[in-house]
Amino acid sequence: MTDKQLTKELMCILIMGGPQIWIERDKLPQLKQLIEAKKTFEFEGELINPSNISGVFNAKTMEEVTRRKNGQWKCDYGFWHKKFEECAHRNL
Repeated sequence: MTDKQLTKELMCILIMGGPQIWIERDKLPQLKQLIEAKKTFEFEGELINPSNISGVFNAKTMEEVTRRKNGQWKCDYGFWHKKFEECAHRNL
């Protein structure tokens, strides 16, 4: 970890049905081995069926999913807007 980096990068194990389990990126190799074994396993105190994992995503991806679920949209200029809000960024 660098001096400027205050926290470790987190990744989200997204389980079908909605649960999210957040882990540090450096634990991904261990998680990958457990998933590839294709048997139910315990990880970070949770019992997980690998067939119920939708994927493992970074925080940016999860933020975008949450924003879209909340009705926000991202304009061509990379800014997020509330539902039905018009983009004025092309005028900048």
